[in-house]
Amino acid sequence: MAIEDCDPEDQPWMRALKRHMDQGQLDAFGAQGEACGWCAQPIRLRGVVVEGRGSSKRLRLSTTQLPDGVVLKACGSRRETICPSCAAIYRGDARHLVRAGLVGGKGMSEDVATRPMVLLTLTAPSFGAVHNTRAGKAPCNPGPPKRRCRHGRPTACFARHGDRDPCVGRALCADCYDFRAAVLHNACAPELWRRTSVYLPRALARVVGVTQPELAAKVKLSFVKVAEFQRRGVVHLHVLVRADALCDTGIEVTPDDLSLAAMIAARQVRVAHPIGTARWGEQTDVRPLDLGGTGGKKIATYIAKYVTKSTDTSGVLDRKIRDEDDLATRLERLDPHTAAMLEAAWRLGGDPAFARLHLRRHAHGLGYGGHRVSKSPSWSTTFAELARARFEWREARRVQRQGEGTTIESRLRPVGVGWANRGEALWAHYRRKSRAEERAAGWLVATMEGWAA
Repeated sequence: MAIEDCDPEDQPWMRALKRHMDQGQLDAFGAQGEACGWCAQPIRLRGVVVEGRGSSKRLRLSTTQLPDGVVLKACGSRRETICPSCAAIYRGDARHLVRAGLVGGKGMSEDVATRPMVLLTLTAPSFGAVHNTRAGKAPCNPGPPKRRCRHGRPTACFARHGDRDPCVGRALCADCYDFRAAVLHNACAPELWRRTSVYLPRALARVVGVTQPELAAKVKLSFVKVAEFQRRGVVHLHVLVRADALCDTGIEVTPDDLSLAAMIAARQVRVAHPIGTARWGEQTDVRPLDLGGTGGKKIATYIAKYVTKSTDTSGVLDRKIRDEDDLATRLERLDPHTAAMLEAAWRLGGDPAFARLHLRRHAHGLGYGGHRVSKSPSWSTTFAELARARFEWREARRVQRQGEGTTIESRLRPVGVGWANRGEALWAHYRRKSRAEERAAGWLVATMEGWAA
């Protein structure tokens, strides 16, 4: 069957594969794709790799022998909307980082699971009524059905929205909703957390009845924090806090003590900005953790799933806004609520009164300029250590194949980004989906075998 007789959607990738087949490099192209995880935007490198030392150096690899004369390297993006393949690696690292501080491993002792720990969820306050979902079990915003806001719009909504309903997170009345305050809360969230982390040990000292120096000498608080964008475009934080005893005769701290101190600290913190004050919302929640069974693994997975989420789900806000023309282009591609948040961040950023918040620099984050995931040094391992462990594992496999003493020197330079054509990009997309389905099937089989056992 000729390619022209196939489905038009399949023709681009079929032509791309045929091109490599005609050149006798189809297997090499597939190997390159597998090596970079079928990255959505691989970096294209050209040059040579040599091995050996001094006069014994010899050519190990020349990219002239590879498809299109390049070697493909994964982009390493952390954003799901930019590259799902690379984001999955980052999400896995985040899960290991969180879990090691919960139940041990990766250089952490397993006795961390017995230490007092809480999960603190720091939410944003309300900036106006928005459509929400309660899994379709209750009305969105019940209230007097005939009541109207000052703009003539209903103040209640009796629909039962599903999670995929596009109106979830949008304001019932865009004119009533305070988009400026929402953006400023996002901008102040990093400072809110910094002050919360300062107030927390002070509050704990009062709760357990000791002075702050006495507490600091015997108890150390460790944390890991992950920022999540809610559907309404504001940030809230998931924070795991652990109390570590520094000596055998340390002060006794219970999970309830830690919970009370966390709530006190969250209620006290305030950050002033040019038009008001930022604070945590009323729905701030703190829960003591029970890490028995698979608890630590479940919590780590729950926390890690947020680290690769973008500000929006379409990828429009994955990169910084360059200028007014770029802003106008992005606004056209966003839903009205997110567009209003973006425009508010950009307009406020042009006002000298808000210069210290750098709102234009962080407009693509709807004002939020903090890290998606951060931790105290004592919580657990680091992303750098996890990356180094992967490198050492690959190096150990190379030494196993080639023997000790072999030195590899790379002389590669970047010459571009992305696949050679649309057909290759489509094929990479299909392969990523296939790999994800295979992993899901493997997890299901393993889970069923576990149940059977």
